[in-house]
Amino acid sequence: MSIAAAPQAPARRPDRAAETTQPRLAAVPAPLPAPMAPRLPFVVLVSMLLVGGVVGLLVFNTSMQQSAFQEQRLQEQATTLAAREQALDGELKKMEDPHKIAAKAKNLGMVVPQNAAMLRVPEAKIEGEAAPADRSATPPLHPKVAKPYSVLVAEQKAAEAAAAKKKAAELAEKKRAQEAAEKQAAEEQQRTSSGDAR
Repeated sequence: MSIAAAPQAPARRPDRAAETTQPRLAAVPAPLPAPMAPRLPFVVLVSMLLVGGVVGLLVFNTSMQQSAFQEQRLQEQATTLAAREQALDGELKKMEDPHKIAAKAKNLGMVVPQNAAMLRVPEAKIEGEAAPADRSATPPLHPKVAKPYSVLVAEQKAAEAAAAKKKAAELAEKKRAQEAAEKQAAEEQQRTSSGDAR
């Protein structure tokens, strides 16, 4: 069986009077403020961080300055040691000079051998015949070499120029002495003439 659709009643509209009335207002308690974190620990923490940072910067700056002073001192020491090393190298080269060694040997009475003998140790043999050294066989250390003509001329010109310079200085000195004597004589004469006028 089928159920017939029943006619629907029209929907009721609410009264207009009910629409115009406002709902009743009721007092609601104010919300509680959110709990605030205490400020003192935060301020202390920030202050400690700032103080720690400043102290850290001061310590770092001081250590850097000390390092700079130490670096400067070490640079000066290295420079001094490098100069000393160069001086010692120069002295060593002078001592190694064959002419100096030969001069010292000659001062000690050593002479150049004419014949040298060689000793071969493994075979126990002597090669050559050794002869006693003689002073006449020792050549002179610094043989005199004649100077070239251009050097002799230059030395002569330098000597002449030095003599001319010395003579000019002597003449200038004599002239100064003569002028001083004339000035002194003029002053004496002026004094005596002014003394007579009184």
